[in-house]
Amino acid sequence: MRNTLLIILFFQSIVCFSQVNNAANARKNIASNSSSNYLDLTLTMGIPMDEFASTTSSLPFGFTLNYLHQPRTRLPFLYGGGFTYLSAGTNTINKTLTADITLGSVLIDQLRIPLEFKIRNQIVNGHLMMRIQGNHPTVKPYFDLLGGFNYFWTGTTLYDRSAENYFNTDDKDRIFHKNQLSRITWSAGAGLGVCAKLNKSTFLNLGATYMFGGKLDYFDRNQINEWDIELNSSTILSQNDKEGSLNSNNIDVDAFPKRSLTNMLFAQAGVTFWLNAVESRKPVAKKAPIR
Repeated sequence: MRNTLLIILFFQSIVCFSQVNNAANARKNIASNSSSNYLDLTLTMGIPMDEFASTTSSLPFGFTLNYLHQPRTRLPFLYGGGFTYLSAGTNTINKTLTADITLGSVLIDQLRIPLEFKIRNQIVNGHLMMRIQGNHPTVKPYFDLLGGFNYFWTGTTLYDRSAENYFNTDDKDRIFHKNQLSRITWSAGAGLGVCAKLNKSTFLNLGATYMFGGKLDYFDRNQINEWDIELNSSTILSQNDKEGSLNSNNIDVDAFPKRSLTNMLFAQAGVTFWLNAVESRKPVAKKAPIR
């Protein structure tokens, strides 16, 4: 009886193993030709490397989202795609605009209107990818190959912070948004990581990916922290028009972008979801007949 129980437990462990990797005896729970789907959601820090490290002090931080399809669960190959979003520095500049209120050509009054400029450096890395993933049901090491693009941009948003809202704004008090600079280039690289099982459909995901990137122009975090935005024309409010005229053409930014390769090491920590996990059947012990 003891030997029989050991044999039952041995074959049951093979069945559990086959739910993720589709081993030879997978027919008890999942067909050998079935597929699987995975979703990576990780926090990501971008560490500039090589030439990029010498031109910027930024440590961009954000998240990565990948979707991967495994055509055959008994094979270690997955393919898919995803993107990484990184914030590479922000700055807030407060300005006070002096506006003339006139009646015809006669100056009636002057208003002092508080304005707020929000400046953001942002990066998106979009990629197609192939993953080779280990077969162990609890700990799954993996190797990734990726190729896609890097998109860098710096945007400025102007807010009207006056209680009266003298300018034409949206529901968030934004007067306008303008990209001071936006550039795109190629990106490709490889990564290593490991997934450790937390429950039947969730894994802890730790990894690092080295991404080569082409040359482009960008503003550094230190640069936008030193920006001094100037309003290059006054705003005139007439007595019949309560809304002033102010747009991106009124904004001058005296800054020169940097230019370099955009190689980065992505350090990642998060979770991976097995989207079509199947709960294994637990062996039911048979009671011995009472004699």
